[in-house]
Amino acid sequence: MSRKQTILLALTAATIVIGLVAVVHDPKQAARIPAQTGGPGGVTPSAAIQPTPTLSPPIQSNPPEHPTMVAERANVSAVPAKPVRPISNNGGPAQAKPPLQDPEARLALSFVGVDPMAEQYWMAAINDPDLPAEERKDLIEDLNEDGLSDPKHPGPEDLPLIVSRLRLIETLAPEAMDPVNAGAFAEAYRDLSNLLAGQPTQ
Repeated sequence: MSRKQTILLALTAATIVIGLVAVVHDPKQAARIPAQTGGPGGVTPSAAIQPTPTLSPPIQSNPPEHPTMVAERANVSAVPAKPVRPISNNGGPAQAKPPLQDPEARLALSFVGVDPMAEQYWMAAINDPDLPAEERKDLIEDLNEDGLSDPKHPGPEDLPLIVSRLRLIETLAPEAMDPVNAGAFAEAYRDLSNLLAGQPTQ
């Protein structure tokens, strides 16, 4: 063996020794060696990295309302609705009439001038001081309506009844119990006179 060959062998041996020493002292290299020789065919596959699933928040079709909105809606629903008042023809609130205290007198009114018994009951009612003045007033003034076939345009069959009521008012009006009845008699007499003349009532 020549000197040149001896030197090459020495260098090769030194290189192998240096490589082994580097592997022994390098833990990363030592850790990689089993991973490369443990599996079939000399290679051990590394475990697959599973991505961490991300959970998205559920989609809400109706997102929750703000507490202030909920409170305001509760306050609005708690306010009671104002009662609706009927409106009269003159634009103000209509005044509902109290219930009749003598509804039988109202029924008898339709037969005044025809039935003597009904007429007597009606006369007692309009002279009853315990009956409200407004109710007595209506019982007298409506002589031009109740009992007629058509209060606006009475027919020939209504003329005897109109005349009979005019004569009755001429008898009762001078003895009216109070100004309320006196005024009602005057208005009823005027309206009945207009109907008898073929004129509309006021």
